[in-house]
Amino acid sequence: MTGLLRFAASALAALAASVAQAERPATALELFVQRDKGHCIACHQLPAGAGPASRSDLGPVLEGPRMRSLGKRALRELIADPTRANPDTVMPPYGKHHLLDAAEIDRLVEFLHALP
Repeated sequence: MTGLLRFAASALAALAASVAQAERPATALELFVQRDKGHCIACHQLPAGAGPASRSDLGPVLEGPRMRSLGKRALRELIADPTRANPDTVMPPYGKHHLLDAAEIDRLVEFLHALP
């Protein structure tokens, strides 16, 4: 009987952890690499140690000093609708097309602004 109780307790703990994971909003890095969200890594590289290595070169390398020089407002606008700055861009308008919500865009902006 104790084995059955341990198994049930273990199963409940695993279920609770999975529910908690599902309810937790994605981190900026998760958004950066998720195919159904930002998937920024498909076109951009991050500085070494800031995330997964990539050889993507369609978009610019996202380096901290450049991100900070743009400022958070400009970063937010570029992610939400890059066609406002460049009508010929191939970058998707993540906010305009509702691929990312405002909170997700804000998390990405904070992440990019803090890059080394």
